[in-house]
Parts: sequence; structure tokens; C-alpha cells
Amino acid sequence: MADTTGLENHTSDLGDTTPRPGRVLTVASLAYGMIVIDISIVHIAIPAIRADLHASLPTMQLVINAYTIVLASLLLAGSGAVGRFGAVPMFRLGVAVFGVTSLLCGIAPDGGVLVVMRASQGLGAVLVVPATLVMLTDTYKDPDGRAKAISIWAMAAGSPVAFAPLFGGALVEAAGWRSIFLINVPVVLVVLWLSARHMPQKGRGARGEPQDMVGQLLAIVFLGCVALTLAEGQDLGWTRPLPVVTSVTALVALAAFVVRQRRYAFPMIPGDLFRAPGFRGFVTVGLLLFAGYYGLVFSLSVYLQQVRGYDPVTTALCFLPSALPITFMPLVAGRVNAGFGARRVLGVATALSLAGGATLFLIGGHAPVGTGIGLAFVGLGFGLATVPQITLVMETAPPHRAALAGGLMSVGRQAGSLIGVALIGGLHSGDGIAAPALTVVVIYLLMALAAGLGRRRPAARTA
Repeated sequence: MADTTGLENHTSDLGDTTPRPGRVLTVASLAYGMIVIDISIVHIAIPAIRADLHASLPTMQLVINAYTIVLASLLLAGSGAVGRFGAVPMFRLGVAVFGVTSLLCGIAPDGGVLVVMRASQGLGAVLVVPATLVMLTDTYKDPDGRAKAISIWAMAAGSPVAFAPLFGGALVEAAGWRSIFLINVPVVLVVLWLSARHMPQKGRGARGEPQDMVGQLLAIVFLGCVALTLAEGQDLGWTRPLPVVTSVTALVALAAFVVRQRRYAFPMIPGDLFRAPGFRGFVTVGLLLFAGYYGLVFSLSVYLQQVRGYDPVTTALCFLPSALPITFMPLVAGRVNAGFGARRVLGVATALSLAGGATLFLIGGHAPVGTGIGLAFVGLGFGLATVPQITLVMETAPPHRAALAGGLMSVGRQAGSLIGVALIGGLHSGDGIAAPALTVVVIYLLMALAAGLGRRRPAARTA
């Protein structure tokens, strides 16, 4: 009974007729790219939104953070729903919710409504993100084919890093800020149409094991409070009432969650997943990878604009040396995984990231060329690491825990982004970027350690 949560096997959610893999990949990548781009595209429209709605700066911060906080705090619950009710039905539900709430964002009459609708967008995203990964895992049985599929899926996530500011800026300039939300509506309709044509009409998950509703609630409280603390602490100050209350609440919820997981017969994070050799190490790799990169991007953005005096467009162009490799390196990783193995590719990616951080520390703050070279190495490492990290997380997890494994991986990445911004964001100084660059080097050293622990565990189990 304890092994029936999630997908009982890799064919249970696909029905009796397996869809064409390429079409499943197209639908999954299109939907995932739509979800990810809404994390970053809103930044470029904030001045226009604020002027049109006469909203305060704190309200605008909530417009950005509400989506991310809901996504980070509810991903585990969304993964549980995917495992229980099936990836395909939850995928369609999530896409539909995302489309409706995008429309409501586009017609929001004031800042308060926009914040609520942005949070509601996150409710759709928490179903789509784990469902797409499970759909690919179910569809692509061969490890090499799966790695190539995941590389395209990951490219859909990396593309917004390079192109969202330019795309969003063009939309705002041509059609106003509401267009960045309304553009999602036709995309949603296309995704639902493709899903109806090329995916099973019905899917099913595993319903035999009781759901740990208390554990899910405690996880939501913990992750939500952590996300809120990190998002608001950077802006308000760490000793202000809101960050203090949310951090204490997060600690209490975490303690209660641990006790619950130890005592409940059907915990939210099952023991066979938590103890799976290498699983925790490779999830940690994702957390540190995202913490290092997004913390560095935030810190450098502030430094280039406030210290160097660059305008937003010039600043965005400065990040192209890292953004372009992040977009296209997953395709390279998908190909070389087959020949060299995911663990070796992850090792090379970690070395590239370390080289980038070291370059920024040594010469990046004194020469623009050094900054570009350092960011290029960081981007190469980030883009190359994405596919093997996903592959190793899913390989080390028990097959029937695929939905939950994908959710934990996504939670780690979202948490890493928030932690990185909070930890590194305020470290720049007036005369250089040595402090954030050194912090990034330390983070990537810890990532190398986590990857090393993940690599050793399977060998120990085999022995």
C-alpha cells in the first residue's frame, strides 16, 4: 500500500494508446515556457502598470512576488494532485486556470485585483510544472530519448532569461502593459486544442494511499512563509515585523512537518523517496545552481544601474553572454548525456560555473570584458547543468514517485532563486562586485560537493 502514491507505473497516466512523443513534447514545452516567462516578463512592465493603475511601490512588489510565492509554496501540493489524479487531467486543469486568470490580470481595474489574479495564476502553474515533467518521463522510456526531450523542455524554461525583457518591452511599447497577460490567452487555447487532439482524453493516477492533508498544509505554510520572508525581507528589512513573524512561523511549521512525517503512516514525502540514493544530493544541486545564478543576476543588475549608471536596456544586453548559453546549452546537454553520462556532464557544468564565478571575482569588477567572460562561463555552466540535474533527480527517484520527485525538484529551484536574491542581492559595493562573486564561488563549491555526494551514493548501494 505504501508504494501506490503517485504514478503506479509509467503507463498508467497515458491511457491505452501512447501518444506520439514529439507532440507530447511540443505541448509540454509550450505550456511550460508560458508558465516560466510570466515569472520575468512582468518586471519590464512595472513602470507602465504603476502609472496606469496609480499603484504604490509595495503593491508592485506584490505583483511580482505573489506569483512566485504561490508557485514555491504550493508546488508540493500540486505534485501530490498530479500523482493522485493523473498528469494529463491536472495539466489541462492547470492550463485552463492559468488562461482564465491571465485574462483577469489583463483586465484588472486596480493594483489589488492584479495582485490577487497574479497569485491565482500561480495556482494554475503549480499543476502545469510537475505535470509536464511527468508526461515526458512517462512518454520517453529510453534514457537517451528522455534526456533529449528534457533538454528541449529545459530550453523552454531558459529562453525567457534571454528574450523575456525584449519581448515584454516590445509588447508594452506596442500594445500597453495589459498585453503581457492577454497574450497568454491564445497560447492557452492552442495548448488545450493540441492537448485534446494528441493526448489521452482521460488519465488516472494512484488513489489507493491516503493523502497526508495535514502534511500538505504544513508544507504550504512552511514554504509560503519562507518565500514571503525572503521576498519581503530584502525590501522591508530583516528585523521588520512581517519578515520576523513569517520566519518564526516557517520554523514552527517545519518542526511540525518533520514530526508529522516521522509519525504518520502515509507521509507526504515517503521514506523510499527521501532515502533514495543520490536523490537529495541532486535536488540540492538544483537549489544551489539557481541560488548562485539568480542572486548574481540581481546583484549585478543593481550594480550596473546604480553604480555604473547603465540604463535598463544596456543592462539587459550585458546579461546576454549568460542568457544565450542558458537558452541553447540544454540542447547540447541532451546530446552529450548519451555519450558521457549525466553525472560527468554535471561535473563539467559545475566546473564551468566555478570558472565563471572566479573570473568575476578576480577581474569582473574592474573590466567590462571580464564581466562578460565571467557571465559567459556562468551561463554555460547553468545551461549545461539543467538537463543532467533533472535527469538524475528523476532517475534516482522511485518510478512511482515521479510526480512528487519533480515537485520537490521544482520547489528546490524556486527556493534557490529566492534564497540567492536575498543572500547575494545586497552584497555589491560601490567599487566592485567582489563580494557577490565570492559568494557565488562558495555556492558553486557547495554544489560540487552535493553533486559528488549524489554520484557516490548509487555506487555504495550497488556495492
